[in-house]
Amino acid sequence: MTDKRIASAIDLALQQHDTPAGPLFVARRHGRIKKCFTRNTAIRYLAFFMTTWAFERSGFQQRHPRVRIDRDDMEVWRDGETKPEYMAAHKRCVRRLRRILARKRDMEKWCQQWDAMHDRYVKDVEALQSSKPF
Repeated sequence: MTDKRIASAIDLALQQHDTPAGPLFVARRHGRIKKCFTRNTAIRYLAFFMTTWAFERSGFQQRHPRVRIDRDDMEVWRDGETKPEYMAAHKRCVRRLRRILARKRDMEKWCQQWDAMHDRYVKDVEALQSSKPF
């Protein structure tokens, strides 16, 4: 059978490219791109892109305010730490992405089994029709 697969949003956001050095995974979402050598890292970056975009759109703060540090009579500013709410949202996003990918994998496996069963059934019907006595 022909491949009737339609590219979903997760396929467009998380792509795998084969290179001579091995697979290259690309996470692409909301105008940001990251190339990674492992699938786990690509999923993590995709979750960062999605979580950051959601926090920016909602108006929630992703980090604590900047902190002023006095060092040797110089004014130095250090970025605030990432908030626990952001980290929890990122963790949920990674979990959901993995769940979506696992379900997609199961659905593709089932479709392959269905196509194989359908092909066997069609061959049996054709053989039965060709041996029809009248």
